[in-house]
Amino acid sequence: MNTPHRTPDHQHLADRLEHRAGHVDLGPPMLDVVVARGRRRQHRRRTAVGMAAVVGIAGGSVAAVAVLSRQAEPDRITAAPTDDPSGTDLAAASTVPGPTNSTPTEVVPAQFAPSPFVWNRVDPDSAEAVSFYMGAPDNTVAGSGPFVVWSTAPAVSDDYSGVLWRSDDGLTWEQVASPPALVGRNVAELNGRFLTYGTAPTTAAGRRSDLAIGTSDDAGRTWATTVLPLDTSDLLAEQGVTSVGVNATSIAATANGVLVSAQVTANVDLMSKLPTDVRGLGWELVESGVRVPTGEGCDPVTASTISFGGPVATEAPVDTATPTTTPAPACDTRIFTWAELGISERAAEAMMHPDVRMFFSADGATFTEIDPVGVDDGATDVRLTSLGDSFVASVNQVNPDGSMSTALSTSSDGREWASLGSAPVTWTEGFGAVGDRLVVTGYDIDANTQVIAVRDPSGAWNTTSMNSFVLPSDGVQASMGGGSIAIGPNGISVIGALFVDPIAEIGGVTFSVDGFTIEVDDTSYTHRVIDVATGDVLATVSMEASSNPELVSIVYGDQQPVIEVRREAGGDVIATYTYDDLSNAVASATGAQPAGPRIFLMHSRDGVTWSRDALDEIAGEAVTGTGGIRLTDTQVIVAANLAGERNPNGTPKQTLLVATPTS
Repeated sequence: MNTPHRTPDHQHLADRLEHRAGHVDLGPPMLDVVVARGRRRQHRRRTAVGMAAVVGIAGGSVAAVAVLSRQAEPDRITAAPTDDPSGTDLAAASTVPGPTNSTPTEVVPAQFAPSPFVWNRVDPDSAEAVSFYMGAPDNTVAGSGPFVVWSTAPAVSDDYSGVLWRSDDGLTWEQVASPPALVGRNVAELNGRFLTYGTAPTTAAGRRSDLAIGTSDDAGRTWATTVLPLDTSDLLAEQGVTSVGVNATSIAATANGVLVSAQVTANVDLMSKLPTDVRGLGWELVESGVRVPTGEGCDPVTASTISFGGPVATEAPVDTATPTTTPAPACDTRIFTWAELGISERAAEAMMHPDVRMFFSADGATFTEIDPVGVDDGATDVRLTSLGDSFVASVNQVNPDGSMSTALSTSSDGREWASLGSAPVTWTEGFGAVGDRLVVTGYDIDANTQVIAVRDPSGAWNTTSMNSFVLPSDGVQASMGGGSIAIGPNGISVIGALFVDPIAEIGGVTFSVDGFTIEVDDTSYTHRVIDVATGDVLATVSMEASSNPELVSIVYGDQQPVIEVRREAGGDVIATYTYDDLSNAVASATGAQPAGPRIFLMHSRDGVTWSRDALDEIAGEAVTGTGGIRLTDTQVIVAANLAGERNPNGTPKQTLLVATPTS
């Protein structure tokens, strides 16, 4: 049995978010909770050095210096793309017509051009170096001079408490003395008025937070805070609701005014509503109530808090990844209806499918709640950006068939929304605009890769996969993983980590066990079991599934899977091995501490032609990851983590790599 709405696509996304959360700046939460699967196959303990090498793309940094540093006598470096593509079109980037629904992304080489930057390395001092603030969705810096930005306190540290900074020129910064006390911070600028949007401590009983706007008319020096008139008393009065959650999701400004979005969720203590004898069994949400397992054949799950956003599963998915030679016991379940649990239908709806709320202001001072016709309730992670004089909303949604998609809509004032179709991503991670082009970055489950999609004024999409930034000379089974992404006046900048599979690079790894040879291909740990006496391949094992379970089977114990090998069906077990044995063989062959990924900055003005700069070449020493990137009107700033260097407090030593366009 799965946790709340875990279709195979959901589980894939949950796995991805769980994996990326440790090392990539995700921006806003895409799901409230990424729940552990609780499946038997989780018992395996993969210590594969190749797998571990990927961690640290962006957040091997526990903290990261940001843009708040002046350039005092920097070293100047002019960088060209790694491996010198020399401006050659390796292939045309894939084009997806809009506004039709997305299709799986074909991975083709990107169009490369020489680097458009002159790079400066800046080693900031503790008075001006600060950590990136990781909690804001899209807009963390506003203005074209002066500037306002949310970041953290001076010096590199683990404290990510928000601090508001201002600057007249983008080089010298000062900390705002009395910033608005907000959480989930965004910033915007309208006709010289700076705005910051988030949630503030609640002023009403039963609500966890209030939406609030901070405004400044003196270039960010002083601020006033106004609580937005959000009324959630009707939802709080619903049966079963203990409190109401308010989430500030996004802000955008055009010449017509300022628009903010939020989501309102009913908080229900489901654990206390369930009978005591089933609370420890684990459960999942369905449209009609809460399903709990009552049979022996159900996968163990951990009782979960609520994740929201779209229709939930109506049938328990079957775990096909764990083979068995005997029929599994039936997984019997029972559904406790909302009425049985003392929860109203309205409360259940708002618990699983949050209300979308929007407020509009023509002057950036007085905000009025509006009804966003055309943006459905139940959407998750509503994001806003400005495209010319119009607002564009990106809405991550779970469809009735269990698939996921990103819907786009446009509006002049937030009241009436017209569809722009679907973006060619499964789930939005980055959202913004460059000139007259809309930019959406995210994950494509069908293609199993992160993509950057750019929509031109005609409605056509140009979609680039992260793996299209890999060059033939990069190595065997090379792949590019995505880290921080920034969208701004200079274009689109993406941090990528180039990983070369260390097992495939040396042609695979073999080891022997009791008359059998185990051949491991790569860090997926797909391997073959070969009988030395006959030379026959008895089975291929991939993702803990055997191609011939009668001869090679996986047995699950309390600790980790054990693979049992037989020479004939029903015969005696001749040999056994574990994934630890595989890991040890790999470690012996490749070295216990393999080299980590190489870190690159990819940049494009139009989403079609890209440059590729190796950060270790720019820094003059090895770079293990980054703490993020920011774009201003004139620069791209990368906070780079240096290999083998630490600050006195143990955090990674970092430097700023500042890119200034040559034209």
